[in-house]
Amino acid sequence: MTTREEAVEQLRVIRTMMERATIFRALSGETALMGGAAALAAAWMSDGKCGWSWAYYWLIGLGLVLIFNVIQILRASSSHHRVFWSTGLRTALRGAFPSLVAGGFLGLLYVRIGVPEQTKVAACIWILNYGIALLAIREFAPRSMIWLGWAFVTFGLLCLGGLTYLSGFLSHTVGTLSASHLMAIAFGGFHLLYGGIIVTTGRRDESPA
Repeated sequence: MTTREEAVEQLRVIRTMMERATIFRALSGETALMGGAAALAAAWMSDGKCGWSWAYYWLIGLGLVLIFNVIQILRASSSHHRVFWSTGLRTALRGAFPSLVAGGFLGLLYVRIGVPEQTKVAACIWILNYGIALLAIREFAPRSMIWLGWAFVTFGLLCLGGLTYLSGFLSHTVGTLSASHLMAIAFGGFHLLYGGIIVTTGRRDESPA
């Protein structure tokens, strides 16, 4: 590789790193707090419901968070004079998309059955696959987001283990919680904790892993 080619490659790497930082500053912090608050509101309104009447609140919450997320990315892109539909954003979405689509579809299949236990299975699937989606973009994410992904994956697997009676303690614990409770713990609690750490400590500026 010539000196000129090395310089071009270094500039490309620097640009990519700056683009990643811009994307995940927009996706972290405030968005996590917004998502956590929306999840707690959805959990409160959907508690005691099952099937589509339960999923309705969560889909509305998801829509609101997505709109807020887009606004955050637009704001970050504008302040850094970058395009919204950047290469980094496209790459990150390609990594997360399969898990999100597969998990969303499988969850809705269980929601369609319309009974409490199957609604709880849907919640576990959504929690698990969301965590997998976060881990799928770990090459683009700050370390804190990778830990968030593992938290969702671990919690989702434990909940599924409880539902399938792999452990008496897990079965008893998960059995006492509704689908809304599980979603509140994961999407509400984990996001609020993560967002609080990012906002109060400035870890949104940490370098990617």
